[in-house]
Amino acid sequence: MTLQSKRLQKWLVSRTASGSRLRIACLSLVVGVSAMVGCNKETDQSPSADRGAMGVSPTREEAAGEEALQAAAADSSAAQAAAATLDDAATPDDAATPDDAGQASPPPSSLSIGDPNPGLQLAKFVKGEKIKAPLKGDVTVVEFWATWCRPCLAGMPHISELQREYGDKVRFIGVTREEESVVTDFLKSTGPGGETWDEVIDYRLALDDGDWTNAAYMSAANQNGIPCAFIVGREGIVEWIGHPAGIDQPLKKIVDGSWDRQAAIDELKQQAMFEQYAQKMNGMLRGGNFDAALSLLDEMEKSSGGKSMPLLNNRLMILMMAERAEEASKVRSELIELAWDDASVLNGVAWETATTENPTDLELALKAAKRASEIREGKDVAILDTLARCHYELGQLDKAIEVQQKAVDLGGNMPEITEALKRYKEEKAAADSN
Repeated sequence: MTLQSKRLQKWLVSRTASGSRLRIACLSLVVGVSAMVGCNKETDQSPSADRGAMGVSPTREEAAGEEALQAAAADSSAAQAAAATLDDAATPDDAATPDDAGQASPPPSSLSIGDPNPGLQLAKFVKGEKIKAPLKGDVTVVEFWATWCRPCLAGMPHISELQREYGDKVRFIGVTREEESVVTDFLKSTGPGGETWDEVIDYRLALDDGDWTNAAYMSAANQNGIPCAFIVGREGIVEWIGHPAGIDQPLKKIVDGSWDRQAAIDELKQQAMFEQYAQKMNGMLRGGNFDAALSLLDEMEKSSGGKSMPLLNNRLMILMMAERAEEASKVRSELIELAWDDASVLNGVAWETATTENPTDLELALKAAKRASEIREGKDVAILDTLARCHYELGQLDKAIEVQQKAVDLGGNMPEITEALKRYKEEKAAADSN
């Protein structure tokens, strides 16, 4: 193994070990790692797949059986797992637009921002009032999730908060492919803060009908990971597609009428361009050719019209892998400035900075984490966890304990959060005893 390959492997291991399970940054094409944390359908069905190098999901059964694998499930890149098929005899609560024969139309083969929404075909609403197709006249968020997907569960309190904030202006629907008994048992179980999940979740939940809605949205839009949300505007047009952790700013603009749909379409095209470059980029990184990878990013910037958060995020990650601290610091500052109103990106940058080996720029990481927490009004568990980690790395144990306690109070039974608090308190006690 070359020195460059060893360095890449070391960086990948450090990213996995650092517990980046809940951090959300920009879409990343380097080394096949997606910073949008989710659960993987293909790998979830393939226990024999080689997960070590790529950090992908274990199976649902493995994750349930071992705490370490539960954490790995949340650390993984992208995608939703196959769930049990609903009873074929179930009568849908809602249906897509019927065809001339009176049957539901087949799901579309493609879906993108700017397209009319495909409607809904749901077997049953297990929570909240049912919604009838077509989706028009109101802003609707269709989010795909599963009870076993920890990143999905981590985001549910925030989605509930958004539902309460927007009230009748926005309709949130969580769609799962699982059986009704699985979902009802989940709703009875304990969630954050000791409440049941039924008490925590403040928006509609529905069961897919024969996988129609998943096919019409997820498959048609080439989205392989959950959680994943689609915002449908008042005109019935799909306005945004992405991880729910990044939904705040797009949703606000769509609701108040300031949303730039064309800019969103252009950004989606840019992401498609990233995918075309991904294989070439990965080959360069695996060979340790960091200069060539950075030159490729320069080429991508020229092709796409300039710097963007995804490109800056990739540049930062490459510089961190190359151990070019001074250059990484400059890019980190640029990324934070560009993402100043995006809590998800700020949180991701702060976490990556604070948890890297021999961290630098800790004051900058703290600045980003504070801003992210301010945007989320101090109510986001993952961001509070990041903020506490920044204080901890800066040697501010009292403040780290204070902030981590808030995360625990909000996060309920999340083991990663409680373990961090325990560690901080133990170090504080040891320091006080000396």
